[in-house]
Amino acid sequence: MNFSIRSAGFVVALMAIAAVAGYGVGRRHGRSAADAHLEAAAPARIASTRLTPPLAAATYVGGHWPKNFINAFRRERVADDFARLRSDGFNAVVLLVSWGDFQPVFDPCCRYDERAFERLEYLLDRAAEAGLDVVLRVGYGWTFHPDAGDVGTRTQRLLNESGVRGAFAAYAARIGAIARKHANVRLTLLSWEDLWLHAVDPAGRADFERFVATLPDGDAKRAASGGGVPVQTGDDPTLFNAYWDWLMMQQVFEPLARRLPNLSYEARIDREPLFKVDGAGVKSISAWIGHETTYRPPGADVISLYWAPFWGARNQGETLDADQSLRLFGRLLDDVRQHSGGLPMFIDQLNIIDNTLGFEHNATLQPAAYAGFVSGALCTMRKAGVFGYAYWTTSDYAESPLYNPAFAYALDGWTLAADGTPGAQRLQARPSGDFDLRLRAGDRLSQTIPARRGRFPGRRDQGPVPARVCVATRDVAAAEIEVAAGAAPVHLAIAAGTSRTCADITTAPVGDNLELALRMLDGSADLTDVMLFDHVQQGGLHGFDGADGVLLAPLRSLNRAFTDTTPAQATCGR
Repeated sequence: MNFSIRSAGFVVALMAIAAVAGYGVGRRHGRSAADAHLEAAAPARIASTRLTPPLAAATYVGGHWPKNFINAFRRERVADDFARLRSDGFNAVVLLVSWGDFQPVFDPCCRYDERAFERLEYLLDRAAEAGLDVVLRVGYGWTFHPDAGDVGTRTQRLLNESGVRGAFAAYAARIGAIARKHANVRLTLLSWEDLWLHAVDPAGRADFERFVATLPDGDAKRAASGGGVPVQTGDDPTLFNAYWDWLMMQQVFEPLARRLPNLSYEARIDREPLFKVDGAGVKSISAWIGHETTYRPPGADVISLYWAPFWGARNQGETLDADQSLRLFGRLLDDVRQHSGGLPMFIDQLNIIDNTLGFEHNATLQPAAYAGFVSGALCTMRKAGVFGYAYWTTSDYAESPLYNPAFAYALDGWTLAADGTPGAQRLQARPSGDFDLRLRAGDRLSQTIPARRGRFPGRRDQGPVPARVCVATRDVAAAEIEVAAGAAPVHLAIAAGTSRTCADITTAPVGDNLELALRMLDGSADLTDVMLFDHVQQGGLHGFDGADGVLLAPLRSLNRAFTDTTPAQATCGR
């Protein structure tokens, strides 16, 4: 689940709940002149998805937070990282392609950041050299780009305004053109959790009325629509969710499928409760609202989904054994297969260990059950028609909200006070195309972190918690750096050589901002990375400190068995 916007109320024990009846997916009516122009210029969609060989993929985040991936990875590490994926048995990699990083300004349409496109092509080339196929998660929601604005506002406007969808389609067309140039791009992917609709704005009224027109006479949702008056989230959740699903399929997915090769859709497999209150004021669940109509996206020949041990469980802090988790896993796959018409499945987020903040009550897999679950998952997936999966994170990562933390974009996002020396003169170009930043005694480097990047490290709803700061350096003789994050500073003694030095730190935001400041007290150092965080997301394969994790051996075995297509491995039984 990582950092997705899924509340506990949406996690449902489907073995005890009947599926909610779906509505017929209506065809799209009416196009704006801008939409028509874009569609006329769009290349024809590739008719089929290459389903072989089976995909054993891993989401690549380049040693940083996925929310900040494209401007954070260092080129010099990519070849080794991809080689390690291959040695772990993976034959593909998922790359997160954030709309806001590539097209930070969509109104007026459009301003692009060409650096992001160039870095994406770099990754695609290195993946090809490593023998890795690629899945592009296009439309990834998070971005720290200073020109991209608030993530929630971007998404809300996209789902309510046809003009913004035109800009989004133009961005997708550029990504699609890149994907078609690279034979190793096997799939492109949209995810429901990147496109979360919170309300129907007045600008979305026309789309809402088109949706209502697709409903048959006598449908309860047509009556609940109030004659086409836009609804808000809480007005009628059944109507709202039905509209959201229709909007995603007809107004977002279908137009983008003409621009992106082999486009799939990560369907929302969680269901949310419909509550009722009886005469005594007692609140209970009367039904569950599902999203099965998105399991068969228009024209798609693959359906994508996610899985973690919490799915279908009570989620009251319980731990599950291997057989329990395998039963829930198999039930989910059967449900998706039934409602998708038997489409091949790609599990784009496979989570076995999940320590996502805020979801501590979710069911987890017992550590003693890891190997048993992974072994059984092979047969469960093969029997259900899963042609591929992507493990969420093979390397534990720190949730650090710094923009451009490794200076890939020179000093964008940073302020350097260096005794009058232009900051550009302190950037040390590397043969890889990366930059190091040379700090000398007396220099001060700072970045202001706005609240829109999520949450501030060291502060949570439960109260202050310790944060941690890490500075990676290269070729240091010896140096001392003072670091502050709005509170008492800490001192980092940088040892000789190349290293990552960390210390606990107290943070104190001022209003909607938190400033991180580094001051070189003594010596000099070439900085390669800076991180500020209070949580490390775990995957169980390679630790934040580089140590092997408890899932490394089982996942390696699964990867190799799943991608083995020899006749002896063609059938599977437990």
